[in-house]
Amino acid sequence: MKSSKATTPRRVKKQQSRSAAKKIAKKKVSSSRPHYSEAFRRKVVQFSVTNGIVTAAEKFAVSTPSVTNWRKLYGVSRETKVAAIGGRRVKIAKKPLPKSQRVATGRKFSPTFRKEVAEFSISEGVARTADRFGVSTPSVTNWRREFGITRQSRQKWLKENSKNGVQRRGTPSRRELEALQKKLGTLHEQVKGWLDQQS
Repeated sequence: MKSSKATTPRRVKKQQSRSAAKKIAKKKVSSSRPHYSEAFRRKVVQFSVTNGIVTAAEKFAVSTPSVTNWRKLYGVSRETKVAAIGGRRVKIAKKPLPKSQRVATGRKFSPTFRKEVAEFSISEGVARTADRFGVSTPSVTNWRREFGITRQSRQKWLKENSKNGVQRRGTPSRRELEALQKKLGTLHEQVKGWLDQQS
């Protein structure tokens, strides 16, 4: 039985162009995120055990959330770091562990708390939010990803609140509070001087 749609040169060319477009799109998606080998990830994890997550991220030019996630993959916890610093020999898995064998690291936070922190970071940024809630910047970054918050979320927030004159919410940072305290101290001395003159 013959097909109702005959294969013409024009149709073949169209199919080829679609196929080429799909290959290009697939290539772009795969190249958008760097791929790291197991050996590289394990090397980063091993270095982070005694040197810390931030130092490891800077040395190997990767993000701190990546180092944190890789440490979980290879079963590294705070106890591992304590043992290594104490001079004890620690063993790191040669390959990523199955989910059932991975050790839960750090404190556990409720979904409500994580969402609150993530939404707070829209206006305040990752660093200020981490300082405000007493958590790490990688945690804030991971929670933003968990609740679908991106850089575009901040732009949208600024646009929605610009009409009302809202610039941001939350408490000032420690540096801002210290600067304010200094100004108030100067003002207090000035007012005190004026009162002394009138007495």
